[in-house]
Amino acid sequence: MLHPSKNIKSSEGSDLANQNIVLCITGSVAAVKCMELARKLMRQGVEVKVVMSEKATELITPQLMHWATGNPVTTELTGAIEHVELAQWGDLVLIAPSTANTLSKVACAVDDTPVTSVVSVAQGLKKPILIVPAMHESMYSHKIIQDNLSRLKEAGIQVLEPKLEEGKAKLPEVEEIVNLVKSLLHPKDLTGKKVLVTAGPTLEKIDPVKIITNKSSGKMGIEIARAAEMRGADVTLVYGTGTETPPPAIKTLRVETTSEMQDRIRDELQGNYDVFVSAAAPQDFTVENVSEDKLRHSEPINLKLVPAPRIVDEVRERSPETFLIGFKAEYEVSDEELEKAARGKMEESQLDMVVANDLARSGAGFESSTNDVLILSKSDLKRVKSSKLAIAHTIFDLIADELEGSKQ
Repeated sequence: MLHPSKNIKSSEGSDLANQNIVLCITGSVAAVKCMELARKLMRQGVEVKVVMSEKATELITPQLMHWATGNPVTTELTGAIEHVELAQWGDLVLIAPSTANTLSKVACAVDDTPVTSVVSVAQGLKKPILIVPAMHESMYSHKIIQDNLSRLKEAGIQVLEPKLEEGKAKLPEVEEIVNLVKSLLHPKDLTGKKVLVTAGPTLEKIDPVKIITNKSSGKMGIEIARAAEMRGADVTLVYGTGTETPPPAIKTLRVETTSEMQDRIRDELQGNYDVFVSAAAPQDFTVENVSEDKLRHSEPINLKLVPAPRIVDEVRERSPETFLIGFKAEYEVSDEELEKAARGKMEESQLDMVVANDLARSGAGFESSTNDVLILSKSDLKRVKSSKLAIAHTIFDLIADELEGSKQ
């Protein structure tokens, strides 16, 4: 009989469907976030089994984690050799939170707790392991602790750095942990590929205080960069003035104006990128008569706007071998009109793929975590309504098909 708690599996997506994760909890006060972490993983499709150190059980109960995951919790090792069974079962071992004590034991292969024993077996099986430290900042900065973190990284164990604030080395946000888990478990089918992505809006100055810009948040472009990084690509993100925070693992170049974005891209194209995704929403116009002084509201303002440079056109000219994806945003149009606009964009800018959307549709706005798009390639047309990350993966699935087809 299915445990009722498992009814939430894949309720927020299936990015991690059919994946098994061993969640190891140690005696940091951040253990109070583990129920939320386990449930978030389950909502992405994960089956979670929990292992707890003795000190962890003094902070949260095994019964709570049993309820959260629907699976019994391991708190001791018996003749059933649970550490071997769990390490073999798991696709990834996640230690969150990890105390200084536990990470040091793992670094030195000391196996005297259920957690450290599971990790040792997983290392021997070459399973991916992610450690997320959480402790007081003075402990985290201790030289020997830092040396042990370096040893873990040298051994191939992933370490997600804590947030340093208020004198604490705090557990990162649950969303950040889950995103890194997704990255570690995703097939690396873009290994060896270089991907350049633009995201977010740009701004143009009217005077030292006033600007013109647009409502883009940068979320779609960031999710595209995230998906490429998950799949093993070497990713560079050129990011405008969006409101979203890029993943720390991705090289990010910040810009403000359209000309700055163009200059950055021009410099980057010398690096021979395989794929360029133009997901940014740069200003279509620049202000010709920018005032050096702050304009007074009591005076009429006449602005002369001139067309801004078309970034994708220059990319095609400078890097003809790069697979080029552009975006086309429309407002309150039919599917037929949206497809027509996408085909026009593909022909006009000589694109290999166009992602088009109608911003007026439900779940497709700038700030939304979902989107509703038409993806047009030279051989296919697909409509996708899903999370922006799932759409990003669909885009790269189609890119892989197109690149493979071009070799034949």
